[in-house]
Amino acid sequence: MPSHIHPSLAQVRRLGLITAEELDDAIAELDIIELQREHNEEEDIDVPELAAGAGPVDTLAWLLRTDLLPQDAFLQRVRELPRQHDGAALLERQQLAADALRQVNRHAIDALYDEDVIDQWQRDAAHASLPTDRLLASPVAALRDMLRRGTLSAAQFEALRLRTRQRGSELARIIVDAAARQARRERPAHARPGTWVKAALLVLLLALAASAIISKQAPSPAAIAGQGIARPDLQQNAAHAVESTRPPGAGPELSITVVQDDAPPPAP
Repeated sequence: MPSHIHPSLAQVRRLGLITAEELDDAIAELDIIELQREHNEEEDIDVPELAAGAGPVDTLAWLLRTDLLPQDAFLQRVRELPRQHDGAALLERQQLAADALRQVNRHAIDALYDEDVIDQWQRDAAHASLPTDRLLASPVAALRDMLRRGTLSAAQFEALRLRTRQRGSELARIIVDAAARQARRERPAHARPGTWVKAALLVLLLALAASAIISKQAPSPAAIAGQGIARPDLQQNAAHAVESTRPPGAGPELSITVVQDDAPPPAP
């Protein structure tokens, strides 16, 4: 244990935003950085450093960026704050946590701009809507968040993807390709071409099979034989089943007509 602890580390510990074990890990990390600096004065330190004059927000952001403070544990801790504090004490802790998350997320957005993945306008738009309830732990996560929020449209993403592939840095290509792979994995099934149509047909077939079974179990089939009665209720139910599988914005591609056996065909 060093003879002194960084004041802001002590403060975030006092506020209960980090545990005693996380504080020890942070102190050990600072000791390692200091040893590296002493033995390699002319070389750059390859880990994020905590400035001597860093305040609580910068310190908490540093802990999150270095993963000395696991984001899942931290976010759960923040969600539990209202059960432990109220009034000014609660507000102080919530504001500190939100500011630290915003700083880390801003750093991830800035990394996209620094690698020329996004332009200045896209960066500024992302800065204006930084999430304060979750951590963008990497530039890949930041790019995916921009897509989910609509800060970056699908067309804009494809344009920057093409530009990055043609003349982007190696890191920029890695970021964009990783975001594209995640986007494909996260795409819901109904958004894939043709999937909702197949689902609609399956629902329709099941509905028709069910109606056939019910008609066979009807008590007096002779009473309705030869009458050729169309079943508007089945027509409506089948159409509703198809419509429920259609994704928002999809155009009408199926026209459903259900007619009971021996019924005359509907008028065109």
